[in-house]
Amino acid sequence: MKTIFCSLLTLFLAVLSGCSGPQGPEVAPVSGKVTLDGLPLNGALVTFYPQDGRPSMGTTDSSGSYALNYTRDQPGAIVGDHIVRITTGLVSGEETQKVKETVPAKYNSQSELTASVSKDNNTLNFDLKK
Repeated sequence: MKTIFCSLLTLFLAVLSGCSGPQGPEVAPVSGKVTLDGLPLNGALVTFYPQDGRPSMGTTDSSGSYALNYTRDQPGAIVGDHIVRITTGLVSGEETQKVKETVPAKYNSQSELTASVSKDNNTLNFDLKK
C-alpha cells in the first residue's frame, strides 16, 4: 500500500511541477522575404494563421523582409502548419488603416499560401505573382 501511495505522490508532484513551466504553445522564430513579380513588397502585412491558436504577424520593410511576432514580447509563430495571408490593404501601426490592395486575393482574402513552421529558425520566402 505504501508503494502505491508513493507512486501516486510522485506522479502528482511531477504533474504539479509541469504546471509551473512555461505557458502556451511551442513557438519558433520566422522571418523571410516577400516579393511581388520579382520586386520587394514594402509595407505588406504578413499573417500566419495556425490550425489552433493565435496568429502571428509581421510587416515587410523596403527590402521585402519580415519577421513574425507571436505576441508583443515574443517573436515567432506556433510550430506547425499555417495558412498565410499577405496584404497591403491594411497597414498595421498605432491605428490600423485600410489602403488600396495591391496583392491578388489568392494571397490574402482567398489565400492559397501555406507554410510549415518547424522547431528551428525558419526562413520562409514568398514570391507572389499578379
